Amino acid sequence: MMCFFFYICFMVKRTLAIMAAGMGSRFGSLKQLHPVYDTYAIMDYSIHDAIQVGYNHIVFIVRDEILESFKKRYIHSFPEDIYVEFLIQSNILPDSQTRKKPWGTGHALLALKETITNDFTLINADDFYGRHAFQLMYNAIFNETSSNHFLVGYALKNTLSENGSVSRGICRIDANDNLRGIEEQTAIGKNEVGAIIILNDENPKPLKPDTLVSMNFWGFKQYVFNVVEDLFSAFINDISDFEKDEFYITYIINHLVENSSTNIKVLATNDAWFGITYLADEFLARKQIKSFIEVNKYPKKLW
Repeated sequence: MMCFFFYICFMVKRTLAIMAAGMGSRFGSLKQLHPVYDTYAIMDYSIHDAIQVGYNHIVFIVRDEILESFKKRYIHSFPEDIYVEFLIQSNILPDSQTRKKPWGTGHALLALKETITNDFTLINADDFYGRHAFQLMYNAIFNETSSNHFLVGYALKNTLSENGSVSRGICRIDANDNLRGIEEQTAIGKNEVGAIIILNDENPKPLKPDTLVSMNFWGFKQYVFNVVEDLFSAFINDISDFEKDEFYITYIINHLVENSSTNIKVLATNDAWFGITYLADEFLARKQIKSFIEVNKYPKKLW
């Protein structure tokens, strides 16, 4: 036991933090743990990919009411050299105000502040990102000596659902692959002829299929927390709908772009993203994972 504790204290942490506190309202159940092959959820394939490229520290950001489910599933699942932690993303403010759901992806990032003391990667629990994306991010966030933050960008055409509209962060990028801003769009889909548009009854806006979007695959230097807490306080002070307003990571990113000398480099991947935004997406997710296993891209037993 003492030897294991010594290892944890002195290992070089290569941290993957997973945002898993969402309510899954459109999906209809706890999609973070919903199996897509055998007993494995989409998140398990992300963790497997991360471990394969070198990550050794997994942090789950969860709600209080699902904490025990995550502990039961994961606390003894991984190889012995993989360190696992669980954090609760509270929906309670310092003045004891509370609401039904957590405060969003930016608040999930803030929840890591007291635990993370190193550079780290942050992803969604219910998205399949692909091995290439994890390799890109690992090489950038842990092997480069720059002060940059990083984002893996996906072609919009590779991130859509056939079963309804999706929310995506549209990236603005300069000639040096630096992120210049993200525009959060909450309803993107296809029209009757298959063109990708921002769904708006009055003035639907077309989008290019190769437009790079954020799927919340971030690489952050530890000092990002220097600004996150202040931004969340400002968000709460200006809130208009207590139950529905979200503190998105994009608020933090746009602030960094506009007010910081640090760049956010976009790492483009041609990998196809998929997830289970809607219950009907489950069929495609199962089909995709099964096809990967059939060509030995993943083992039937992950760990």
